[in-house]
Amino acid sequence: MKSRHPTSLLRTIGFVALLSSASGCGFVFSHGPPVGHEQMTYFACTENNVAPILDIVWGSYVLIGAFSAQSDPYFYYDTDEIIAVGVGWGILSGVSAAFGFKKSSACRAAKRALAERLAGGRPAEPGAVGAAIVQAVTISPSSVTLRVGERIQLVATAQSSSGGVVPNRQFAWSSSNDAIASVSNAGLVTANAPGNVVVAANTGNVVGTVSITTTAPQ
Repeated sequence: MKSRHPTSLLRTIGFVALLSSASGCGFVFSHGPPVGHEQMTYFACTENNVAPILDIVWGSYVLIGAFSAQSDPYFYYDTDEIIAVGVGWGILSGVSAAFGFKKSSACRAAKRALAERLAGGRPAEPGAVGAAIVQAVTISPSSVTLRVGERIQLVATAQSSSGGVVPNRQFAWSSSNDAIASVSNAGLVTANAPGNVVVAANTGNVVGTVSITTTAPQ
């Protein structure tokens, strides 16, 4: 009967422990939009795909490592068990990745819906034939702090994919909380109470936002 490497059992245990500690990133770190986000003016969720991508990379590494162990049966305590565990954790990583991608996709969709709600949900404006397509909306100034009772005029600019200005655009202005700061149809913001709001400018369903902080009068 073949003798086994004296540290093979420890290596096997270490292999399984490493799998347990590094798998399931999509389950742990990817967060979809919260329940009821359709009525919220702010919420946090995971927009990026970092966690599920890590699951894919890790799952591939685990499968390669598990099958590589079969080439040296004296290095590990039980190569058949290593392969079974590796395949199992590879499948788990795949499921976790799919879960993470689904959550991040739902988050991005919910964020887009939030931006449209903040802008009033107005439909896209009909564009002239040959007109440049608006890709982004910027608002100046980019952040604002006001005392209650103060006002500031915001200026929205529509930009094309090349970064150029798209002229003659109409903007629909809205505030996430008029009780704290309201905005006129022309972009004039009035601070009404201390707090924080988001003011949005929408043209053709492309939205730009700016954060407004209001403080108590001195």
